[in-house]
Amino acid sequence: MASKKVEMYAKKRYELDEIKNKIKEEFDKRKFSNVEFKDEIIRELGDTKTLLLIFENWFLRTGSYASLVIMLSEYQGYQSADIIATGGKEAFFSFGAEGDFAKFGEDALKNLGFQGKVR
Repeated sequence: MASKKVEMYAKKRYELDEIKNKIKEEFDKRKFSNVEFKDEIIRELGDTKTLLLIFENWFLRTGSYASLVIMLSEYQGYQSADIIATGGKEAFFSFGAEGDFAKFGEDALKNLGFQGKVR
């Protein structure tokens, strides 16, 4: 399975739950019409908060699903986001569905003031 990873960070501007809602709103505005919000895990340990979001999308061009996992963390007024998209592959060739899905997550977070890099 193919995968793509993006690491981002920002000074805190929104609560983690607000970021989740804004990401979901972005799905409604974009071409990802088959996206399903699958699950979330919230953890708070001392001064650190973490929110794990899991999305899934059916890509017709690959005939398969791709998953998008976004882990948002917050500590001392800063937030980080780790984005991993995986799947979207048929046989031995990747048709870029996982890259498109990762790019979506990256763009949604950039709109919220995050910056970062693709790994």
